[in-house]
Amino acid sequence: MKVQEPENGGVCKSVAGRDKGRLYLIVRQDGTNLYLADGKYRTSENPKQKNRRHVRLMPVFDREMAERIAAGKDENSNIRALLKRVAQERQD
Repeated sequence: MKVQEPENGGVCKSVAGRDKGRLYLIVRQDGTNLYLADGKYRTSENPKQKNRRHVRLMPVFDREMAERIAAGKDENSNIRALLKRVAQERQD
């Protein structure tokens, strides 16, 4: 399954830059820029700005997480847990 368009609450993998290979959750979008959080180094309050071309979208989406982030709730521990689960599934 190939993901065409980024959505808030979707998971992506960095393919360029010094964070290459790291998983992120899409917090919000602005044109061609995505704002990404990993819950540890980049929290949902201070997301990383990254060009859309520098990430690979993954077929993982968490609607509940997207709703909580949109409501402004602090969900960094849940973001870490989701990304950890996705990373373990990809290795199996």
